[in-house]
Amino acid sequence: MSWLTDQLNVSGVHHVVQCFYMKARNDATIGHYFDGIDDFSLHEERITAFWWLALGGTTAQLSGPVPSFDMINKHIALGIDADDLEIWLNIFEQTLFENLEAGLASDWLTKAGEIAGHLKAMVADGKSAGLQIREPNS
Repeated sequence: MSWLTDQLNVSGVHHVVQCFYMKARNDATIGHYFDGIDDFSLHEERITAFWWLALGGTTAQLSGPVPSFDMINKHIALGIDADDLEIWLNIFEQTLFENLEAGLASDWLTKAGEIAGHLKAMVADGKSAGLQIREPNS
């Protein structure tokens, strides 16, 4: 567990994820990327698990099986670019600071920025690098 996951619980992470998607799905530039998702509640559960693990949580706190994450290939297939990632990050930042205490929001935003940087390098810039999310100490 980490400082962030000690302060947040899985339902708190899920709340942020839901609030983010309410904004992102309605965004004029990036909203269309979410149109092809058939079961959005399942998608939100997967993304909640992703963030929980990325923030230092363990699989023990997750309900159900832990999904696999193929972030790079999923985003490559969407054809996102650096501008899309910047919009995503701006919406995510706004969502974090609207829903969390400033210190928690800032620390989560740091992790989101790292992930956005990896995605930009891999997806938008076409560089070779890896991003793996795994349970800490495994």
